Parts: sequence; C-alpha cells; structure tokens
Amino acid sequence: MKKILSFILCAMLLNATSLAFAVESVSTTEHLKLPKKLAKKTPTNIVNTNETLVSVLEYNTMQITFAEDFSSKTAKVGDEIPFLLENGAYTNEGTEVLPPSSKIIAEITEIEKPKAFNRSGKVHLNFKYVELPDGKQIPIEAKLFAKKDFLYRGKLNAMGKGLGSTLGGMAIGTAAGCGIGIAAGAVVVGGLAIGMPIGFAVGGIAGLVTPGLSYKAKAGDKVNIQLLDDLKIQK
Repeated sequence: MKKILSFILCAMLLNATSLAFAVESVSTTEHLKLPKKLAKKTPTNIVNTNETLVSVLEYNTMQITFAEDFSSKTAKVGDEIPFLLENGAYTNEGTEVLPPSSKIIAEITEIEKPKAFNRSGKVHLNFKYVELPDGKQIPIEAKLFAKKDFLYRGKLNAMGKGLGSTLGGMAIGTAAGCGIGIAAGAVVVGGLAIGMPIGFAVGGIAGLVTPGLSYKAKAGDKVNIQLLDDLKIQK
C-alpha cells in the first residue's frame, strides 16, 4: 500500500512539474514599439515573451539618446558613452521590455581625427551592456543603424564651416565674393556685387581643403541601433 501511495505521489509531482514547465514555455509573439520613421525602416520588430523572459529578436532596432554632451576632441579610446532610454521600451501590446531610465553603454574603440578635404572625424563604438535603473547589467550586441557604422558629421556640415571660416584673419565666402565680383567688373547694387556667387564658389573651394569637423553631440541627440543577437531580459 505504501509503495502504491509513493508511486501516486511521485506521478502527481511529475505532472505538476511538467505543467509548470509547459506554462513557462508558452511564448507570445509581440511587436516592439518604435517611432514612426524608424518603424518603417526596421527589418523586424518581433519580441517573444513568456512568464519569465522577454526576448527582443536579432535585427530589431531601437532609438536611444546621448545621456550627456559628447565631443570627440576630449574623448579617448576606452571611454564609455552612456545612452539613455528615458521612457523605456515597450511592445505595441503593452509589455514592458526595458523600464524607463534604462541605459545602454557603449565603449569607444577608435577615434579618427578630422582630415583635409572635409573628411570629418569618426568615432567607432562597441555596445557592451544595458544598465537597468536598479544597477543590473544585461549584455547586448548591437551596432549603429545607419549608412555608416560609426559616428560622424556629414560633408555638408563641414562645407558650411568652410564657407564661414576665416583664413589669416580675413573672411572668405561672402566677403571674398564681393571683392572678386567688383574686380571682375560686376555691377554693385545696394552694396552687393553681382559677382558674389563667384565668391561663394571660392569660399566653397577653400572649405574643401580645410579639415572636416570633430564629432559632437548634445544630451538628448538621437541615435538608432540594431541588435546583432537576441536581447534577453529576465522578468
């Protein structure tokens, strides 16, 4: 009789364990909530969730912001840059993926200084982990979700610098345009030379041979990243 009771109890225990495991293993497919522009570009927004785990699948994208001002002039390789998920991350179905004020920490792996011909400085990053508000860290594998896999300022920004810069204490660009326009016999109307576009062209050329810009960002500036592996968050 005792053996029979023991057998029944063991069977009940095994069934209960199996049932609990089955409940935990049931996964629901949800969708990561994204800003409209990013949602149109993202390869996927699938999130799998069950009783104990939220898995943001590989190739998902997220929008993060600089937590503080940044300049490549003062930064150095090995520095960590904190990015912020100020409002957290959620699915369209309402599941919390990451709580508000979570941070994503990236390490600077390389800094390329600005070069001539408006080749702007570049900052290469390695995204390392997510830091939750309670201090818990979750490993993350991600890259910048952009045309380039590094931070930089475009050529148009750098050329704008060239048009408004000075050379030997004398302004180039508009001022040079006035001078060249008059020298070329241009008519002056209201103090402006008709030949001014020539000066803009010269200013642009001068801008092209000047160095590009260092990379700068202000707290709150947006950056998009893409996961290179599933991001798993324990509930």
